[in-house]
Amino acid sequence: MSEYTTILYEVKGAICNITLNRPDKYNAINREMAAELLDAFRKVRDEAGVGVVVLAGQGKAFCTGGDLSVFPSLAEHLESMNWLAHDGYGIGKAIELCEKVVIAKVTGHCLAGGLELALMCDLIYAKETAKFGTTEINMGILPGWGGTVRIARALPIYRAREILYSGRKDYMARDMYEMGFLTHVFKDEEFEQKFSEVVANISSKKVIALRMGKEVMGRSLECGSLDAALALERNAIQWLIYSPDIQAVMDGFRKKPEDLVKQQKQANIDTDTKK
Repeated sequence: MSEYTTILYEVKGAICNITLNRPDKYNAINREMAAELLDAFRKVRDEAGVGVVVLAGQGKAFCTGGDLSVFPSLAEHLESMNWLAHDGYGIGKAIELCEKVVIAKVTGHCLAGGLELALMCDLIYAKETAKFGTTEINMGILPGWGGTVRIARALPIYRAREILYSGRKDYMARDMYEMGFLTHVFKDEEFEQKFSEVVANISSKKVIALRMGKEVMGRSLECGSLDAALALERNAIQWLIYSPDIQAVMDGFRKKPEDLVKQQKQANIDTDTKK
């Protein structure tokens, strides 16, 4: 897709902004948006200079979940399965495999499928007035894009259960932060500045190191033992060390022994002269 109609896609230096762009529908996810999100996160994986992706919502909401236009088709068994297994699962895997640090920028409502989108991201920052919730249980169903299982991995289980079982849509950002859901909450009046500072800091790091850090942390949780996870970490560090730009730094440690001795003698002479 060269042009998107339900999202905005913009690359500036090491940062890619993917913005849900249905503000009149509070960024509810229809089939077109699902397809465009899937395409965008696959596309950004190949943006070599990008280290950080910011996922945000245009207007007054981050995202309020699935669009009502989708629901009639879910009465068909195969269509329902595809919405869950192709669209929802596919977007989650695309975010995981895009190899960039994906940061959710939450303002306004973050509900149902919107909360699931946030859970797919690596970091979640929110305005103090943002509101959260999983409302699917009010219709007798459950989150189907990973919310039920991701929230259980993101929070202490008793807190995750309350959010899921209650069906509330009015959890404030501070409540969610205290439960362990959010990375950080900023006051509304300072949110943009603070968030920009966070993104600028992370995006200033080497893209390859961010990529490897994301992969090691993610895959280490799948390892059967701590020793296996530590081996994964060691191999990643060794791989990074032999990248060309790091090797340029390492060349400074490869000087001949006699050169190092000369440097040390000169340093001693300089010190004695000062005395």
